[in-house]
Amino acid sequence: MANKRIKISFQSINDRDFHVIDKQAIAQTSERVKVAMKDVVRDYDKNETKSQRQASLLVLNS
Repeated sequence: MANKRIKISFQSINDRDFHVIDKQAIAQTSERVKVAMKDVVRDYDKNETKSQRQASLLVLNS
């Protein structure tokens, strides 16, 4: 999938110089992002839980 940057301005919108992205293409991209980010989200959740435990121990011990 090629990345292409498109400059959007009021003039291009008024001239109807834009393309509507198919809902199926958006759904496929969202699914790919979800799969790719699964490990990152899991690590973040683990680190957040660990941090909360350390913070509660810090408050408990002070």
